[in-house]
Amino acid sequence: MTLSNQDMLDLARTLPIPSPWDRDVFVQGVADMRGRPITLIPTDTASLIDSPCGLWLRRDSDDLILHEAGTSDYHVDQIVCHEIGHMLLGHGVAVRPTTDGQHRAEVCRGLLPTLDPESVLAVLGRKEFEVDQERDAEMFAYILMLTAMERSNEASMMRSVFFRSR
Repeated sequence: MTLSNQDMLDLARTLPIPSPWDRDVFVQGVADMRGRPITLIPTDTASLIDSPCGLWLRRDSDDLILHEAGTSDYHVDQIVCHEIGHMLLGHGVAVRPTTDGQHRAEVCRGLLPTLDPESVLAVLGRKEFEVDQERDAEMFAYILMLTAMERSNEASMMRSVFFRSR
């Protein structure tokens, strides 16, 4: 599903974005909204082929977002927002459990040896999406982060004192 930037902004503004920003609270809010748990897992994604910074592992009853360990909080936020963009924009929902099972098993063994590869419906990373979906998820992450800043600015005491009429 391709959305305009305005549609993405409208979608971002409906999300449970905490003010001040808190990644964990945001992810829990999105999980509650979707009715599916989301777990963030810091890991060494540099060991993957093509070295993506993040991956979304979709399972039957939950979602895992793997993000690069040891990077800045801002970068983790951007990665998480990007992967949530894929979720909310409907990317990868048509992937069948049998699609590229060997790749799925290799990724799971390499990153999460205790995770059963058969429980993963899809491994969705930056190199595995069509260019349009990748661009849309990146734009959504950018818009989402701007919306979070916008929301924080609206809640600021200085703004409420000096810009009441706006």
